[in-house]
Amino acid sequence: MEGPARVNGHIRYPVPWDEVFGLTPFIAHRRRRNVEEFTRSIVSRMAPPPRIDGLELLPDSPRFLLVANHYQRKGLWILHSAAIVTQAIAARYGAHPAPVRWLVTANWPRVRLGPFSFPSPGDWLLPRVAHALWCYPVSFAGSNPAFTARSLRTLLKDARTTDRPIGLFPEGVAGSAGVLTDPLPGSERLIAQLARLGMPAVPCGIGESEGRIVLRFGPPVPATEVASAEDPARFVMARVGELMTLLA
Repeated sequence: MEGPARVNGHIRYPVPWDEVFGLTPFIAHRRRRNVEEFTRSIVSRMAPPPRIDGLELLPDSPRFLLVANHYQRKGLWILHSAAIVTQAIAARYGAHPAPVRWLVTANWPRVRLGPFSFPSPGDWLLPRVAHALWCYPVSFAGSNPAFTARSLRTLLKDARTTDRPIGLFPEGVAGSAGVLTDPLPGSERLIAQLARLGMPAVPCGIGESEGRIVLRFGPPVPATEVASAEDPARFVMARVGELMTLLA
């Protein structure tokens, strides 16, 4: 699965280290950070500001699955992309402590020293960061299936009554700026389960045009269409790819 490359190498956004390290007390005390405030601080520093198209296409109800391409490259962290999307959702539906509940990868590869290997410190830290930011943490495919299963059970339980979008980058950490890669194994099952719970899928294409980051939302895909697709992940990501061609 490939999409058009629309990468402007001149845009560089510094990592918001003050906000990242500002999560320390929330991590230490297992508290939640206000994600609307957190992402607003990040997006407000982005110059030029991002362009957001298609807000009027978002459904009246904020209960949906938001699917976007994993737009990250040198000088542009996925946190920047996720923050822009989160702020767009807050602009459409109003301020909320967690405008989007993202599904995130929350471990790092094992540390290797010669013939020895050890669990990464990220296995301890990243799930706590995810909790602070109202995210659902999962591990790399196959690395900790029990942990991932517990998190997905929580997500599916919450999906029955949530009043906010659940956000997903189906490409995962393999995704990069400008090109669509195959969805991660298992993402098609999750998308199908959410569709069977009545959640439509809203595609969001992320790219760059004329020296700025651009987001474009598409119309919601009815849950019945998603659930009946042969491969729901590829089906929805095809809609994302179509949006990426319109970001000029």
